[in-house]
Amino acid sequence: MVDRILRKLEALSTWSGFGATARGGASAPAFMVSLSLHAVLLVGLAFAGHHVNEAVQREFSSRVGGLDGALSVDSTLQDLDQNDATPVLEAGGSFAPTLATTVTSAPSASGRPTVSAADVEAGAPVEFAKLDVQRVTQMVVPTASMLGRTVSIEGNGAEHVQGVEGAVDRIAVEIVRRLEQGRTLVVWAFDASLSLEAERQRLVKHIETVYSHIDQLDESRLSTAGGLLTMVVSFGQDRKAETPKPTADLSAVREAINGIKADESGVETTFTTVGDIVGRWGLYKNEAGEAYHPMIIVVTDEVGDDEPKLEETIALARKRKVPVYVLGSQAVFGRVEGFMDFYDPKTKYMHRNQPVRQGPESAMLEQIHLPFWYDGPQYDLLEAGFGPYALSRLSSATGGIYFVTRFSGRRMGFDPSRMKEYKPDWESRDRYEAGVVGSPLRKAVVNAAMLTNEQKIPNAPTLQFPSLEAPQFKEVLQTNQALAAQIAQTVEEALGPITAAARYRDREVSRRWQAHYDLIRGRLLAMKVRAYEYNSAGARLVKDPPKFQNSRSNAWRLVPDKAILYSEKAAAAGREAEELLRKVVEEHPDTPWALLAGRELKDPLGFKWVETYVPPPPRRDDAAAAQKKNRNTPAAKPPTPPKL
Repeated sequence: MVDRILRKLEALSTWSGFGATARGGASAPAFMVSLSLHAVLLVGLAFAGHHVNEAVQREFSSRVGGLDGALSVDSTLQDLDQNDATPVLEAGGSFAPTLATTVTSAPSASGRPTVSAADVEAGAPVEFAKLDVQRVTQMVVPTASMLGRTVSIEGNGAEHVQGVEGAVDRIAVEIVRRLEQGRTLVVWAFDASLSLEAERQRLVKHIETVYSHIDQLDESRLSTAGGLLTMVVSFGQDRKAETPKPTADLSAVREAINGIKADESGVETTFTTVGDIVGRWGLYKNEAGEAYHPMIIVVTDEVGDDEPKLEETIALARKRKVPVYVLGSQAVFGRVEGFMDFYDPKTKYMHRNQPVRQGPESAMLEQIHLPFWYDGPQYDLLEAGFGPYALSRLSSATGGIYFVTRFSGRRMGFDPSRMKEYKPDWESRDRYEAGVVGSPLRKAVVNAAMLTNEQKIPNAPTLQFPSLEAPQFKEVLQTNQALAAQIAQTVEEALGPITAAARYRDREVSRRWQAHYDLIRGRLLAMKVRAYEYNSAGARLVKDPPKFQNSRSNAWRLVPDKAILYSEKAAAAGREAEELLRKVVEEHPDTPWALLAGRELKDPLGFKWVETYVPPPPRRDDAAAAQKKNRNTPAAKPPTPPKL
């Protein structure tokens, strides 16, 4: 090929006169021939590279598109083979000597059907298990970074603001932008539930600030002469127009907000309300026949109980070109429910940890529920950095913005400028589920999340045991070994598909899904090793019972240790788990994923026995207890918590 190119260039140079001797001698033709040859070769290589790249992309797309959702599990850790010399103590028949649980690609206990990518292409409905939420009682908010200013997350329909006060400026800006398109009708839709009662009172104090900022920004005076009208609507189980008709009277708006009566049903018909507003005022015209451009601002601290109406509401708002803005709380990272304290002014009682639906931030759960062992925070509830999925999708799909705020006034937990690259998929639920089923990695992540939330993995077994001579020793050991076996079985069931999807990890382009996968695989693998090591440590204690070195000692305690003694395969798995978790910390700093990975890395995966002293329980003085009971007035039964 090169020879042919050279011959053509020689002919071209003769035809062009390059064959004649120039003033500079023979070097000029040689230089031009060389230059031309290199230019032709570079162009040829560029086209060749382009075609190769296209071919590779076609091959990659065909491979991914042709994957079946049902994976065959070939986990190298399906059986952490134990050394022959290491004994295993059976725990009431519940813990097999091999400690090996058969792993299947689909959890049998979940009752979920296996769905392939072909099923999705054929239009078959995608079914996922309904989540039974695991409740938690403690909220821990990380302090990786604090937000002291409004930060815009461009391109994802969300902005972080510091409380209601921080949202005032941004709301005013959006209203003025709407005014630039023509006469504008702003419809405020207030959640009338008890959980938001105090916040409504706070917001009414700032409503004048919103409209005064509009006056400052509205240089063309578009809001005057009826150019800007306002409606106030409240909703709970039902909906009510608090202003009889759209008004330009700010005092009437303020009175309407103050007049909202709390809805005690505990039901929020958020999406039905938005749909009704669009249907009633989406094509609003004043008495003179002048058309208005409506916009809706929803103020709520929960997702809403009518989420099935989401897509219907979006379609209607798009048809009428009505953007929906939401002023709401952050979603709970990978969880459905958040918790809040509520002071009931009627009973004068503070109700602690009342459940409110504030998540998840994605269409389905994408994070496992796996309690941490040892002392330290559980991080059961973390701020996701985004609003709940349904409300975020409603805003982004209609051209609005979800203003992420903290109604309690506290600051954000994670830097929003860093979190923006981890934006959830806010497409329709059908498209989301089809994408999950079509990706072995994403399907494994979602299945692991649902499995661990449904089966409610128990907390860590006890780490403290009585002496071997104590009559209760055997029962304590067997009970807790059975608990460790239960944890290991659930973990292995979730880990099988996760391990099988490892070959697709480098094909995943989403930073969010990369972080999900690496964290889940690392945590599940670490917990599997830890559960195996726990039971192996119990067996070692029975086979070679140590002697107390301190005459005062009367109990044995398991403490974390770097050495993994169950088997070399288990030790290799432990090293792999720690590498995965360190990778998450390094590649996703100052995020929920890094926080959880760092928490798992806090304690080694092995165990060693140390002797300790446990003081005996105090003697029971029945007479003194009876006298104390008679002196004390029985505590009043707390009032029934209201429906928030």
